[in-house]
Amino acid sequence: MRTGPFSDPVVVTLINRYFVPVHLNNIDGSGIRYNMPPGHEDAYFILETPEIADGPEVESITYGWSDGHDGPVAAENTHVLEPRFMKQEMLKFLGRYSQLDHEWPELAHLKDATDPVSRLRLAELLLDEGAADQALALLDAMPGPLTRTAEARARALRQQKRWDEAAAALSSAPTGPTTTIEEARIAFDRGDSNLAQEVLDAFLARHPDHVDAAEAYYLRGWLYFRAGDDNSALEVWREGIARHPVTESLFSQKAHLTLIRQNWSIDTVARSNTDIH
Repeated sequence: MRTGPFSDPVVVTLINRYFVPVHLNNIDGSGIRYNMPPGHEDAYFILETPEIADGPEVESITYGWSDGHDGPVAAENTHVLEPRFMKQEMLKFLGRYSQLDHEWPELAHLKDATDPVSRLRLAELLLDEGAADQALALLDAMPGPLTRTAEARARALRQQKRWDEAAAALSSAPTGPTTTIEEARIAFDRGDSNLAQEVLDAFLARHPDHVDAAEAYYLRGWLYFRAGDDNSALEVWREGIARHPVTESLFSQKAHLTLIRQNWSIDTVARSNTDIH
């Protein structure tokens, strides 16, 4: 995936909640302050403290550098394209500079709430940040089930890669589009392509304009790629983008960026590096 860590919803949530995102256009040399060679499209991820007049010295960490290497080799060596690694590094950065770690307002507001609806909402917000352990602790302590509790439990267990438990938790949730797409996520993440395909095809046949349909289109296209059918992958992504514009959906952005480059992995990027402009 060309989008690397920015293709992961958890990473995107953490960036939007706790950082000020800035994009460097390295084509025009604006990344020179970070020793980036102008004109290169190598993968970098920079975490930096704010530049404040008469304030402390700016401190920054650049991921994507590998001594003596650039491009795909540097990306692999530094793990800069791996969402799980970059999530850990962002949380470590916030821990190192605790004065910058301001709790997300809605999380802070719900922190001391005791009613089940608020506790469930708090668990869902934590899951957006990938905090499955904390979310499960909240859900386990809730006095009684709500209609969305089973889905939240399944989502948390899926984030922990506890596939069987996630599927079991979801089986007690009411039937509906959100339950179906979670079933597809579990099957997709655990590598059960046949079940994922079946569930996604049924979902898209019934709910092509649902709020989660952009993700369904993206996952269905990726299953085509896994099966070696690149043309069908591109076709289903185009359909998803047409229904769910890239300005409205992260998953349409993911599909679009992969579609226009057709670089499916770091290995493919390495093979086609000379074709990048």
